[in-house]
Amino acid sequence: MKKTIFLLFVSATTFAQQPFLDHQLRLEPVWSRVADALGEPGSVESAEFSPDGKYIISGTKFDYSVVMWRTSDGKELWRAYHPAEIERAGWSSDNKYVAACSEDFKTTIYEAETGKAVETLSHNQGVDGLTWSNNGMLLATGEEFSYDSNDNKQGFIDVFDMKTRKNIAHINYGSTINELFFSQDDNYLAAFGHAGVKVYNTTTWALEKEFFTEDPKAVFTAGGFSDDGKWIIAAQNKPIWGTVHLINWEKRKVKKSFAHMGRKIETITFHPNGNYIAFTGHSPYIFIYRINDIIGHKHDQIRTAAQIWAGDHAEYIDFNKDGSFLVSAHQNGLIKLWAWMGEDPKLNERRHKGVKKEQISAEQSKKGK
Repeated sequence: MKKTIFLLFVSATTFAQQPFLDHQLRLEPVWSRVADALGEPGSVESAEFSPDGKYIISGTKFDYSVVMWRTSDGKELWRAYHPAEIERAGWSSDNKYVAACSEDFKTTIYEAETGKAVETLSHNQGVDGLTWSNNGMLLATGEEFSYDSNDNKQGFIDVFDMKTRKNIAHINYGSTINELFFSQDDNYLAAFGHAGVKVYNTTTWALEKEFFTEDPKAVFTAGGFSDDGKWIIAAQNKPIWGTVHLINWEKRKVKKSFAHMGRKIETITFHPNGNYIAFTGHSPYIFIYRINDIIGHKHDQIRTAAQIWAGDHAEYIDFNKDGSFLVSAHQNGLIKLWAWMGEDPKLNERRHKGVKKEQISAEQSKKGK
């Protein structure tokens, strides 16, 4: 009787590659909390970290609430209510104030610590976009569209001096503004909406550059500058759903466009280290791409760095300043905190060496006194 012998060959590279699996890019879930108390019939429109990363402010669509959360444990610190939908809530650079804009034609400024409303700014339309300058001196808001006396569509960006609380610029973007974003040096303000991507000079408030305005059907829901100021990322949802554009804006050149998600993108952002973008929307996933992959590959060959199951559709995502955490706002009324786990296997090793160096330096300073 012949015996059949099975041999199992294991590639030597299998074990050599195994350590890399410990450093695969991913988001680890930390906590989730109820921001819109209506749950599934509710929705959270935005959630943003404080500049120091210790707190998160959120704004909701259907229970009209602005909520302050502690990042470390998700504790609700205060909750304030508006008479209408909150489209966006954001932080001043000194951590002292938050602003929330809504469909009641108002932007309300709150003390971050107490939740006390200290100022109300008025608008002519509902407000969809809001952002503080990085130096904290300016607050920019973007209105929904309206028609002028000649039946031309218009939509205004208002810029407020936060020392005097006076309106210092009233700019006709041309339609509804969905997102506003200052460059890191505050020299430019980018607007994303139903009239393309437009960049304004913050000294003169003149239009510096514009993109995609030749397509009257183009709608942009989100975007922003990279920290180094070189790139603008923009999410376009009409006429093709879920298109991402990486733009070298100073050269007025679209470096790469791709549409892998096939659904509406509600929110997109750069990781603070400048090496990744993350976006999501009408999909249960958060998608992460490497900038180098976007630049270096053709449309259909761009690889997804990570695809994280996040549950319900998301309206907004935001990284804290050093990129170690991400917060997401969802249409089921929840906000969720995620820990960023990167691809650098020597990150902790370098951090330990840095801490050790600081400790040695501190001990030497004590001995020198």
